Amino acid sequence: MYHISNDRRQIGSAERIMKGLKHCLTAKHMSEISISDIATASGVSRSSFYRSFDTPMDVLVYACDRMIDRMFQEYVKSELSGKDAFIMFTLRYWKQHSDVLDALLNCDRLDIVRKSIANNEEILNLLQLMTVSEHFTPDEMDYVKLVTAGFLINLLLVWLNHGKKESPEELYRIYCKCHNIVLR
Repeated sequence: MYHISNDRRQIGSAERIMKGLKHCLTAKHMSEISISDIATASGVSRSSFYRSFDTPMDVLVYACDRMIDRMFQEYVKSELSGKDAFIMFTLRYWKQHSDVLDALLNCDRLDIVRKSIANNEEILNLLQLMTVSEHFTPDEMDYVKLVTAGFLINLLLVWLNHGKKESPEELYRIYCKCHNIVLR
C-alpha cells in the first residue's frame, strides 16, 4: 500500500522513487528488485521509501494510479468532448506512456490497471456522462460505467499482449468493430 500525503516533499520523493523503479526495471525483473535497489536508483533513503510505500509493488500501483489521474487531467485540458474523442485520447495516451503498463504486464499484474480505472470516480463519471443515461436507472448506471471501462481495459490488455503493434487508430477501429458486435 502506498501512503502519499499532499506534502510537496513527500510527493517529490514518491516521484523520484517511481523514476528509480523504472530505471531498475531496465536491468531487472520486478521480482528481483529490492527496496535498496530502488532507494539507490532514486537517490532517497530506505526510510524515505518506507514513509511512502510498503513494498516495491506499491510503487507500481502508485505509478499506475498517477498515470490514470494524469491521463484524465490531460483529457480535461484538451477540451475534447464525446466518447469517441475520449477513447482515442486514451489509446494515444497509453501508447505514449506505456512504461508502467509494460512493467505491470511483465510481472503479470494487469489487475492493477483494472483497479486504477475502476477506482477513478472522475473517469467513471465521465464515461457515465458519455452514455445515454435516460435509458438506465441509477443502479444500472453502475453497470454501464464499469462495462464501458472494462471494454477499454480489455482492449488495452490484448494490445499489450500483442506487443503494442497496433497504432491507436488501429485500436480504435478494432474497438468500434467489437463494440458493434456487442450491441447486436
